[in-house]
Amino acid sequence: MSKLTTKTLSNTTNANVLVILKSNGQYIYPGLAQEIFDDAIFGPRILKRLQRLFVDHPDGLSESGHDWYFGYLVCAYTQTYFGIKNLLNYPSVTKELFSLCLAQLSN
Repeated sequence: MSKLTTKTLSNTTNANVLVILKSNGQYIYPGLAQEIFDDAIFGPRILKRLQRLFVDHPDGLSESGHDWYFGYLVCAYTQTYFGIKNLLNYPSVTKELFSLCLAQLSN
């Protein structure tokens, strides 16, 4: 049975709250990808990055590259809003960001 622990970090400069869950030894961040995607600064950067990736990779993007595609932006977001330089298990967030981008493109 997995052990689930919860930790939250809040930022006084905005309304964002970073929820950190630990399950089976892995950290996960529910809602963080959506917060980044919806952010006024980082959301447009993600979409700009996605557009650039399509230009650079006209044959299509690979889901396995999600951490490379968006890892920098996830780390920059958590550094900016929460002071966390190296987010543990950030690929869990980048994978969700990749899915959000695909959903955005299909709309």
